[in-house]
Amino acid sequence: MANINYMVSCATMEKNFELTAQLSKDFDSILPCFGIHPWFVEKRSKHWKERLENFLLAYPSGIGETGLDFTDKTCNRDAQIKVFEHHIVLARELNRPINIHIRKAWDTFIHILKKMGKFKVPGLIHSYSGSADMIPTFEKYGLYLSFSGSVTNPKAKKVVAALKTVSENRYVLETDTPDIYPYLPESSTFELNEPRNLPAIAQIASNRIGMGFEEFSKHAYDNSLAVFHSILKRKKDRQ
Repeated sequence: MANINYMVSCATMEKNFELTAQLSKDFDSILPCFGIHPWFVEKRSKHWKERLENFLLAYPSGIGETGLDFTDKTCNRDAQIKVFEHHIVLARELNRPINIHIRKAWDTFIHILKKMGKFKVPGLIHSYSGSADMIPTFEKYGLYLSFSGSVTNPKAKKVVAALKTVSENRYVLETDTPDIYPYLPESSTFELNEPRNLPAIAQIASNRIGMGFEEFSKHAYDNSLAVFHSILKRKKDRQ
């Protein structure tokens, strides 16, 4: 048994808002988040703001997955920025945690943080791929750093350097299911990731930074509760 008590499930577009909501109703262990992923900003409807806010108000939930992804040089950057900033506004107004996706857009992201200010409720950058030297800035603005199966890659020196830099009370772990299957002795190239792999990721990550597994895992667990405390409280209050 992996002893997984809760899982965060993030919607990525309006089409899967309802599915994400239903999962959270069917399984008490699932904490939903609603948002428009940067890959899908062009598919949003005219009423996306109203739909997003309605789901956030109807369920104990976080915001996301949202953010910026400039990997595709032809993407509409202005649209991504506009949508992302609206998510940040909602996070502030509704006092919700926000799950942020950033790829090849770190300078723009930092500019947005400086413009909009520190988060009142903690948020996180998921599957962190940035450099170690940016971490103090992100911590200053109320963000946690989440590390996924990529930290198990023997060649992932940049990710390990970041994990070594982040404060003990600011890192969490994730699987990014079904993506980023960890580098495990028995793994194959085409396997889908799942929550039960989290302890294996924690074991390898703790080894790579020279910290005991129990201590490392406790920090990650306590930090995850700090990020998603408001959702857990709302969910329990409704039961």
